[in-house]
Amino acid sequence: MNTMPADPEQNAAIGAITELLAANYSQAVDSADEDGKFSIGFKVTFDRSHSPTKLKVVSRISKSLTDEIETSIPDPNQPELL
Repeated sequence: MNTMPADPEQNAAIGAITELLAANYSQAVDSADEDGKFSIGFKVTFDRSHSPTKLKVVSRISKSLTDEIETSIPDPNQPELL
């Protein structure tokens, strides 16, 4: 079901997200990691302290990065054996 919301602020935000996605998608694909993973995040801010409402949409492109450290931590309640 692909229905647009009736709210003009929501429609404006969806339009801005769509525009940013189209503009930045190929750059996001190029940033993919060796497994082909990447993400595009969107942050939408509405500022109603102004008339008309100000809308700001930010997109952020990042590739998935996983790093790991594994270690053992001695139990302070167990005496160390020599």
